[in-house]
Amino acid sequence: MDKRTWIELNPIDTLFFKGAESMVVGEHHEVDTLFPPMPSTIIGAIRTAIMRQNQISPADYLRQPSQWQEKYPILGLPDEPGFELTGPLFCTGTGSLLLPAPANWFAASPAEKAEWERPYSVQTAQPRTVSSLGISGSVPNPVWLTHPKGPEMKSLSGWWVTAATFDAVCQNQDVLFTKDIKKLQADTPAILPMSSLFGREERVGIALTPERTAKEGHLYSTVHVVLHEDVSLLVGINSPHDLCLKQEGILQLGGEQRICRYRIRESIALPENQSGQTQLALGPIKMTDLPEAWKGVPRCSGKLLRIGGWDMAKGFHKPMTAWLPHGTVFFTNERPNLSQLMSF
Repeated sequence: MDKRTWIELNPIDTLFFKGAESMVVGEHHEVDTLFPPMPSTIIGAIRTAIMRQNQISPADYLRQPSQWQEKYPILGLPDEPGFELTGPLFCTGTGSLLLPAPANWFAASPAEKAEWERPYSVQTAQPRTVSSLGISGSVPNPVWLTHPKGPEMKSLSGWWVTAATFDAVCQNQDVLFTKDIKKLQADTPAILPMSSLFGREERVGIALTPERTAKEGHLYSTVHVVLHEDVSLLVGINSPHDLCLKQEGILQLGGEQRICRYRIRESIALPENQSGQTQLALGPIKMTDLPEAWKGVPRCSGKLLRIGGWDMAKGFHKPMTAWLPHGTVFFTNERPNLSQLMSF
């Protein structure tokens, strides 16, 4: 049976996670960032840290991966790590665990009225049959908010919530909308925008030749993220194998291999309801990882993520794949063996 080990990540500088945009000269001069990072990016950073701490050369690992897998099962094979990831999530210095807001939660957010630091009503959309809604379409059970409290109600997909918020919404209580993470307590039901967790910083750079000199006329800019004070990334490592990492240390994460401090945390309790009728994606889920039986399950999500990457073993680009974003909700009480799901 897999055990879950939580790791807290604290960057000491900006972070950059490139999406699927090309960086070909003449096509784009500005590259946006994809944040929170994809699970594969963090998995790669953790595997690299394991190899570094155990004096394993990446080249030696790629030459004989099965040999190193026998000694350190957590490494797995190049295309199949020995662990899965939960998250990434966020945590604050006040002890608050932050999870993605379910995409079927709706509210008239204060972003529309600029009225923060006060409670707002949250409504939940549910699957309905097209016949009961008096519509027709290709989706037999669309997720629908049938009686919105106002025209300003919008999906909270992309927002973040404290663990206590799940009980509050279940009991139809109003929930605090805030941008001040320093006022949060672990038991405070609250909903936060992404902008309260990190800032964006534009960096201008130059392209380099193979000789590491500047290419004339090759300027570009990238958008880096800076986590706000007292905000950390949090990931769960799910594996039956020993982690083979020191209790504390450093690892390199994302573009330009920025340094992060990490520490292994004590066990963290998720606000999970084992008898819940819905499943929440705590991190991105690859579409091809969904069980066949789930193709007809009603779901609610933001737009799909289309991600490529670099194949370390083949030394070439990975094919583009589609991922459901964090906060996706599946309306079923069945629970497949996916580490990114939480029942609620």
